[in-house]
Amino acid sequence: MSYRYASLTPDDEAAIVLHLLLLGDEDRALRFGARAADATLVSYARGLNFNRDVVEGVWDGGRLIGLAHLAVHPEDGYPVGELGLSVSEGYRGHQLGSRLVQRALARARRYRLTRMYVHYMRRNLAMARLMRRFGGRVDYDGDEARACVEVLPRDHSVRTETHRGGPDGRLEIFKHLPRQPARGDVLLVHGAGGDGWQWRGLMAEIAARGYRAHALSLSGHGASAAAAPSLARYAEDLASVLADLPAATRLVGHSMGGYLVQRELARADRPAAVLLAPVPPEVPRDQDLASLLAGLAGQRTREVVERVLGDAEAVSAERIATPVSLISGDRDRVMPVPWMRATARRYRAPWTRLAAGHNLPLAAGIAGPLCAGLRL
Repeated sequence: MSYRYASLTPDDEAAIVLHLLLLGDEDRALRFGARAADATLVSYARGLNFNRDVVEGVWDGGRLIGLAHLAVHPEDGYPVGELGLSVSEGYRGHQLGSRLVQRALARARRYRLTRMYVHYMRRNLAMARLMRRFGGRVDYDGDEARACVEVLPRDHSVRTETHRGGPDGRLEIFKHLPRQPARGDVLLVHGAGGDGWQWRGLMAEIAARGYRAHALSLSGHGASAAAAPSLARYAEDLASVLADLPAATRLVGHSMGGYLVQRELARADRPAAVLLAPVPPEVPRDQDLASLLAGLAGQRTREVVERVLGDAEAVSAERIATPVSLISGDRDRVMPVPWMRATARRYRAPWTRLAAGHNLPLAAGIAGPLCAGLRL
Protein backbone atom coordinates (compact mmCIF):
# COMPACT_ATOMS: atom_id res chain seq x y z
CA MET A 1 0.00 0.00 0.00
CA SER A 2 1.27 3.48 -0.87
CA TYR A 3 1.29 6.20 1.77
CA ARG A 4 2.24 9.86 1.43
CA TYR A 5 4.69 11.44 3.88
CA ALA A 6 4.85 15.22 4.25
CA SER A 7 5.85 18.00 6.61
CA LEU A 8 2.68 19.48 8.09
CA THR A 9 1.60 23.12 8.11
CA PRO A 10 -0.98 25.18 10.02
CA ASP A 11 -3.50 24.37 7.28
CA ASP A 12 -3.33 20.70 8.40
CA GLU A 13 -4.62 21.52 11.89
CA ALA A 14 -8.08 20.03 11.30
CA ALA A 15 -6.57 16.75 10.08
CA ILE A 16 -4.28 16.64 13.14
CA VAL A 17 -7.24 17.17 15.47
CA LEU A 18 -9.21 14.37 13.81
CA HIS A 19 -6.23 11.98 13.97
CA LEU A 20 -5.78 12.62 17.69
CA LEU A 21 -9.48 12.39 18.54
CA LEU A 22 -9.65 8.95 16.91
CA LEU A 23 -6.98 7.58 19.25
CA GLY A 24 -8.38 5.22 21.90
CA ASP A 25 -7.88 5.64 25.65
CA GLU A 26 -4.79 3.43 25.84
CA ASP A 27 -3.21 5.06 22.78
CA ARG A 28 -3.79 8.49 24.33
CA ALA A 29 -2.21 7.32 27.58
CA LEU A 30 0.84 5.97 25.74
CA ARG A 31 1.17 9.14 23.63
CA PHE A 32 0.52 11.78 26.30
CA GLY A 33 1.21 9.94 29.55
CA ALA A 34 -2.48 10.11 30.52
CA ARG A 35 -5.88 9.39 29.01
CA ALA A 36 -6.19 12.90 27.62
CA ALA A 37 -9.68 14.33 27.19
CA ASP A 38 -10.88 15.50 23.77
CA ALA A 39 -10.57 19.16 24.77
CA THR A 40 -6.94 18.58 25.78
CA LEU A 41 -6.15 17.06 22.40
CA VAL A 42 -7.79 19.92 20.52
CA SER A 43 -5.87 22.46 22.62
CA TYR A 44 -2.63 20.56 21.97
CA ALA A 45 -3.20 20.57 18.20
CA ARG A 46 -4.06 24.27 18.15
CA GLY A 47 -0.93 25.04 20.17
CA LEU A 48 1.53 23.48 17.73
CA ASN A 49 4.26 25.95 16.81
CA PHE A 50 4.87 25.18 13.13
CA ASN A 51 7.41 28.00 12.93
CA ARG A 52 9.68 26.38 15.52
CA ASP A 53 8.73 22.71 15.82
CA VAL A 54 9.16 19.72 13.53
CA VAL A 55 5.76 18.28 12.56
CA GLU A 56 5.73 15.31 10.18
CA GLY A 57 2.75 13.29 8.98
CA VAL A 58 1.80 10.27 6.90
CA TRP A 59 -1.42 10.18 4.89
CA ASP A 60 -3.65 7.47 3.49
CA GLY A 61 -5.47 9.44 0.82
CA GLY A 62 -7.02 12.41 2.60
CA ARG A 63 -6.71 10.93 6.09
CA LEU A 64 -3.80 11.66 8.40
CA ILE A 65 -2.82 8.28 9.89
CA GLY A 66 0.45 9.10 11.63
CA LEU A 67 1.97 12.12 13.36
CA ALA A 68 5.45 12.87 14.67
CA HIS A 69 5.82 16.13 16.61
CA LEU A 70 9.24 17.29 17.74
CA ALA A 71 8.61 20.20 20.13
CA VAL A 72 11.73 22.37 19.99
CA HIS A 73 13.08 24.33 22.96
CA PRO A 74 16.47 25.57 24.19
CA GLU A 75 18.68 23.57 26.54
CA ASP A 76 21.68 25.55 27.80
CA GLY A 77 21.06 27.84 24.84
CA TYR A 78 21.14 25.03 22.25
CA PRO A 79 18.04 23.70 20.47
CA VAL A 80 16.70 20.28 21.47
CA GLY A 81 13.43 18.52 20.73
CA GLU A 82 10.86 16.44 22.61
CA LEU A 83 9.29 13.77 20.38
CA GLY A 84 5.67 12.66 20.42
CA LEU A 85 4.53 9.94 18.03
CA SER A 86 1.15 8.38 17.16
CA VAL A 87 -0.04 5.99 14.45
CA SER A 88 -3.72 5.21 13.89
CA GLU A 89 -5.08 1.82 14.81
CA GLY A 90 -5.08 -0.53 11.84
CA TYR A 91 -1.92 0.98 10.36
CA ARG A 92 0.63 -0.35 12.83
CA GLY A 93 3.25 -2.93 11.98
CA HIS A 94 4.08 -1.27 8.63
CA GLN A 95 7.11 0.77 9.78
CA LEU A 96 5.16 4.04 9.58
CA GLY A 97 6.41 5.18 13.00
CA SER A 98 10.00 4.39 12.10
CA ARG A 99 9.75 6.36 8.87
CA LEU A 100 8.19 9.32 10.67
CA VAL A 101 11.02 9.35 13.22
CA GLN A 102 13.56 9.21 10.39
CA ARG A 103 11.94 12.24 8.76
CA ALA A 104 11.77 14.10 12.07
CA LEU A 105 15.47 13.44 12.70
CA ALA A 106 16.40 14.60 9.19
CA ARG A 107 14.63 17.92 9.76
CA ALA A 108 16.13 18.13 13.26
CA ARG A 109 19.57 18.01 11.65
CA ARG A 110 18.61 20.76 9.20
CA TYR A 111 17.38 22.83 12.17
CA ARG A 112 20.69 22.00 13.89
CA LEU A 113 19.13 20.45 16.97
CA THR A 114 21.60 18.78 19.29
CA ARG A 115 19.36 16.15 20.93
CA MET A 116 16.00 14.45 20.67
CA TYR A 117 14.29 13.36 23.89
CA VAL A 118 11.44 10.88 24.15
CA HIS A 119 9.40 10.30 27.33
CA TYR A 120 7.29 7.13 27.25
CA MET A 121 5.73 4.46 29.44
CA ARG A 122 7.79 1.32 29.95
CA ARG A 123 4.87 -0.75 28.67
CA ASN A 124 5.10 1.06 25.33
CA LEU A 125 7.09 -1.72 23.68
CA ALA A 126 6.80 -0.24 20.18
CA MET A 127 8.49 2.98 21.31
CA ALA A 128 11.14 1.02 23.21
CA ARG A 129 12.01 -0.86 20.00
CA LEU A 130 12.17 2.39 18.04
CA MET A 131 14.56 3.95 20.53
CA ARG A 132 16.87 0.93 20.32
CA ARG A 133 16.77 1.19 16.52
CA PHE A 134 17.78 4.87 16.61
CA GLY A 135 20.48 4.43 19.24
CA GLY A 136 18.69 6.17 22.07
CA ARG A 137 20.21 6.14 25.55
CA VAL A 138 17.40 5.17 27.91
CA ASP A 139 16.97 5.93 31.62
CA TYR A 140 14.15 4.47 33.70
CA ASP A 141 12.18 5.90 36.62
CA GLY A 142 9.51 3.50 37.80
CA ASP A 143 6.97 3.02 35.02
CA GLU A 144 8.48 5.80 32.90
CA ALA A 145 11.37 5.80 30.45
CA ARG A 146 13.35 8.71 29.00
CA ALA A 147 15.39 8.21 25.85
CA CYS A 148 17.97 10.60 24.45
CA VAL A 149 19.10 10.43 20.82
CA GLU A 150 22.12 12.54 19.89
CA VAL A 151 21.40 14.58 16.74
CA LEU A 152 24.35 16.95 16.19
CA PRO A 153 27.37 17.98 18.26
CA ARG A 154 26.99 21.39 19.85
CA ASP A 155 29.84 22.80 17.78
CA HIS A 156 27.67 22.13 14.68
CA SER A 157 24.68 23.93 16.17
CA VAL A 158 23.88 27.55 17.13
CA ARG A 159 23.76 28.79 20.71
CA THR A 160 21.30 31.61 21.39
CA GLU A 161 20.55 33.29 24.71
CA THR A 162 16.92 33.71 25.75
CA HIS A 163 15.42 36.05 28.32
CA ARG A 164 12.18 37.85 29.16
CA GLY A 165 11.63 41.50 28.36
CA GLY A 166 9.09 44.12 27.36
CA PRO A 167 6.20 45.33 29.53
CA ASP A 168 5.89 43.13 32.63
CA GLY A 169 8.37 40.68 31.10
CA ARG A 170 5.69 39.40 28.74
CA LEU A 171 8.00 39.00 25.74
CA GLU A 172 10.40 36.24 24.72
CA ILE A 173 13.66 37.81 23.54
CA PHE A 174 16.62 36.12 21.86
CA LYS A 175 20.18 37.41 21.80
CA HIS A 176 23.37 36.34 20.02
CA LEU A 177 26.53 38.20 21.00
CA PRO A 178 29.76 38.51 19.00
CA ARG A 179 32.99 37.09 20.35
CA GLN A 180 34.83 40.38 19.83
CA PRO A 181 33.84 43.81 21.23
CA ALA A 182 30.51 44.74 19.63
CA ARG A 183 30.30 47.31 16.84
CA GLY A 184 26.59 47.91 17.28
CA ASP A 185 23.17 46.29 17.61
CA VAL A 186 20.57 44.82 15.26
CA LEU A 187 16.93 44.04 16.15
CA LEU A 188 14.93 41.59 14.02
CA VAL A 189 11.11 41.70 13.97
CA HIS A 190 9.11 38.72 12.70
CA GLY A 191 5.80 38.63 10.87
CA ALA A 192 2.38 37.22 11.80
CA GLY A 193 2.63 33.57 12.82
CA GLY A 194 6.40 33.77 13.23
CA ASP A 195 8.53 34.31 16.33
CA GLY A 196 12.01 35.32 17.37
CA TRP A 197 13.31 31.76 17.08
CA GLN A 198 13.21 31.81 13.28
CA TRP A 199 16.04 34.38 13.17
CA ARG A 200 18.64 32.16 14.90
CA GLY A 201 20.70 31.45 11.78
CA LEU A 202 20.75 35.08 10.67
CA MET A 203 21.55 36.22 14.21
CA ALA A 204 24.67 34.05 14.12
CA GLU A 205 25.68 35.64 10.78
CA ILE A 206 25.17 39.13 12.20
CA ALA A 207 27.15 38.31 15.35
CA ALA A 208 29.99 36.92 13.21
CA ARG A 209 30.28 40.42 11.72
CA GLY A 210 30.72 41.93 15.18
CA TYR A 211 27.19 43.06 16.02
CA ARG A 212 24.88 42.17 18.89
CA ALA A 213 21.83 40.49 17.35
CA HIS A 214 18.44 40.63 19.10
CA ALA A 215 15.02 39.23 18.16
CA LEU A 216 11.69 39.39 19.96
CA SER A 217 8.57 37.27 19.82
CA LEU A 218 5.60 39.64 19.65
CA SER A 219 2.74 39.17 22.10
CA GLY A 220 0.80 36.02 21.32
CA HIS A 221 3.71 34.55 19.35
CA GLY A 222 6.38 32.03 20.34
CA ALA A 223 6.77 31.83 24.11
CA SER A 224 5.58 35.41 24.70
CA ALA A 225 2.44 35.95 26.75
CA ALA A 226 -0.84 35.15 25.03
CA ALA A 227 -2.72 38.17 23.74
CA ALA A 228 -5.36 39.10 21.18
CA PRO A 229 -3.93 40.48 17.92
CA SER A 230 -3.51 44.24 18.17
CA LEU A 231 -1.48 46.75 16.19
CA ALA A 232 -1.23 48.96 19.28
CA ARG A 233 0.10 46.09 21.38
CA TYR A 234 2.65 45.02 18.76
CA ALA A 235 3.84 48.61 18.39
CA GLU A 236 4.20 48.78 22.18
CA ASP A 237 6.16 45.50 22.15
CA LEU A 238 8.62 46.88 19.60
CA ALA A 239 8.96 50.25 21.34
CA SER A 240 9.60 48.62 24.72
CA VAL A 241 12.39 46.42 23.36
CA LEU A 242 13.99 49.31 21.48
CA ALA A 243 13.90 51.40 24.66
CA ASP A 244 16.46 48.98 26.15
CA LEU A 245 18.74 49.13 23.09
CA PRO A 246 21.02 51.90 21.79
CA ALA A 247 19.45 54.59 19.61
CA ALA A 248 21.71 53.52 16.74
CA THR A 249 20.24 50.00 16.61
CA ARG A 250 19.67 48.78 13.05
CA LEU A 251 16.31 47.20 12.20
CA VAL A 252 15.14 44.21 10.18
CA GLY A 253 11.45 43.47 9.64
CA HIS A 254 9.68 40.63 7.85
CA SER A 255 6.14 40.90 6.43
CA MET A 256 3.94 42.39 9.19
CA GLY A 257 7.15 43.03 11.14
CA GLY A 258 8.31 45.04 8.12
CA TYR A 259 5.28 47.27 8.53
CA LEU A 260 6.08 47.75 12.22
CA VAL A 261 9.66 48.68 11.28
CA GLN A 262 8.43 51.23 8.72
CA ARG A 263 6.26 52.86 11.39
CA GLU A 264 9.27 53.03 13.69
CA LEU A 265 11.47 54.56 10.97
CA ALA A 266 8.86 57.27 10.42
CA ARG A 267 9.21 58.10 14.10
CA ALA A 268 13.03 58.03 14.48
CA ASP A 269 16.02 57.68 12.15
CA ARG A 270 18.29 54.62 12.28
CA PRO A 271 21.68 53.88 10.66
CA ALA A 272 20.07 51.31 8.32
CA ALA A 273 17.07 49.02 7.93
CA VAL A 274 16.21 45.98 5.83
CA LEU A 275 12.64 45.07 4.90
CA LEU A 276 11.97 41.43 3.99
CA ALA A 277 8.80 41.05 1.89
CA PRO A 278 7.16 43.82 3.95
CA VAL A 279 3.57 44.97 4.01
CA PRO A 280 3.78 47.93 1.59
CA PRO A 281 3.64 51.46 3.03
CA GLU A 282 0.27 51.87 1.26
CA VAL A 283 -1.44 49.16 3.30
CA PRO A 284 -3.39 46.70 1.10
CA ARG A 285 -7.17 47.08 1.21
CA ASP A 286 -10.21 45.30 -0.22
CA GLN A 287 -9.22 42.84 -2.98
CA ASP A 288 -5.50 43.35 -2.35
CA LEU A 289 -5.97 42.46 1.32
CA ALA A 290 -8.04 39.42 0.38
CA SER A 291 -5.25 38.28 -1.95
CA LEU A 292 -2.66 38.75 0.80
CA LEU A 293 -4.71 36.73 3.28
CA ALA A 294 -5.27 33.93 0.76
CA GLY A 295 -1.51 33.40 0.46
CA LEU A 296 -0.98 32.92 4.20
CA ALA A 297 -0.93 29.50 5.90
CA GLY A 298 -3.07 28.99 8.99
CA GLN A 299 -6.34 30.51 10.13
CA ARG A 300 -4.81 32.15 13.20
CA THR A 301 -2.13 33.84 11.10
CA ARG A 302 -4.79 35.17 8.75
CA GLU A 303 -6.78 36.46 11.73
CA VAL A 304 -3.71 38.30 13.09
CA VAL A 305 -3.00 39.98 9.76
CA GLU A 306 -6.62 40.90 9.10
CA ARG A 307 -6.99 42.39 12.58
CA VAL A 308 -3.71 44.33 12.46
CA LEU A 309 -3.96 45.65 8.91
CA GLY A 310 -7.56 46.66 9.52
CA ASP A 311 -6.21 49.18 12.06
CA ALA A 312 -3.11 50.13 10.06
CA GLU A 313 -2.58 53.49 8.44
CA ALA A 314 -0.38 54.13 5.45
CA VAL A 315 3.25 54.93 6.22
CA SER A 316 4.57 58.20 4.79
CA ALA A 317 7.68 56.86 3.06
CA GLU A 318 8.79 60.42 2.24
CA ARG A 319 9.32 61.09 5.96
CA ILE A 320 11.80 58.23 6.33
CA ALA A 321 15.46 59.29 6.06
CA THR A 322 16.95 55.95 7.15
CA PRO A 323 18.72 54.06 4.31
CA VAL A 324 16.34 51.19 3.51
CA SER A 325 17.05 47.99 1.56
CA LEU A 326 14.41 45.55 0.36
CA ILE A 327 14.56 41.77 -0.16
CA SER A 328 11.72 39.70 -1.61
CA GLY A 329 11.05 36.28 -3.09
CA ASP A 330 10.01 35.73 -6.68
CA ARG A 331 7.73 32.86 -5.59
CA ASP A 332 6.02 34.87 -2.85
CA ARG A 333 2.21 34.52 -3.00
CA VAL A 334 1.70 36.87 -0.04
CA MET A 335 3.74 39.91 -1.10
CA PRO A 336 3.95 39.61 -4.91
CA VAL A 337 6.71 41.07 -7.05
CA PRO A 338 4.70 44.11 -8.32
CA TRP A 339 4.00 45.21 -4.73
CA MET A 340 7.68 44.87 -3.84
CA ARG A 341 8.77 46.75 -6.96
CA ALA A 342 6.50 49.64 -6.02
CA THR A 343 7.77 49.58 -2.41
CA ALA A 344 11.41 49.68 -3.55
CA ARG A 345 10.60 52.69 -5.72
CA ARG A 346 8.86 54.49 -2.87
CA TYR A 347 12.00 54.19 -0.73
CA ARG A 348 14.49 54.44 -3.61
CA ALA A 349 15.82 51.25 -2.03
CA PRO A 350 18.24 48.65 -3.36
CA TRP A 351 16.10 45.59 -4.10
CA THR A 352 17.27 41.98 -3.99
CA ARG A 353 15.06 39.27 -5.48
CA LEU A 354 15.61 35.69 -4.36
CA ALA A 355 14.29 32.40 -5.73
CA ALA A 356 12.16 31.99 -2.61
CA GLY A 357 8.65 32.20 -1.20
CA HIS A 358 7.42 34.35 1.65
CA ASN A 359 9.37 32.74 4.53
CA LEU A 360 12.51 34.78 3.86
CA PRO A 361 14.08 34.50 7.34
CA LEU A 362 14.78 30.84 6.51
CA ALA A 363 15.46 31.28 2.78
CA ALA A 364 18.74 30.17 1.22
CA GLY A 365 21.02 33.05 0.29
CA ILE A 366 19.37 35.61 2.58
CA ALA A 367 22.35 36.35 4.85
CA GLY A 368 24.51 38.11 2.24
CA PRO A 369 22.04 40.74 1.02
CA LEU A 370 20.63 41.24 4.52
CA CYS A 371 24.03 42.03 6.01
CA ALA A 372 24.88 44.21 2.99
CA GLY A 373 21.67 46.16 3.53
CA LEU A 374 22.60 46.74 7.15
CA ARG A 375 26.05 47.91 6.03
CA LEU A 376 27.68 45.30 8.27
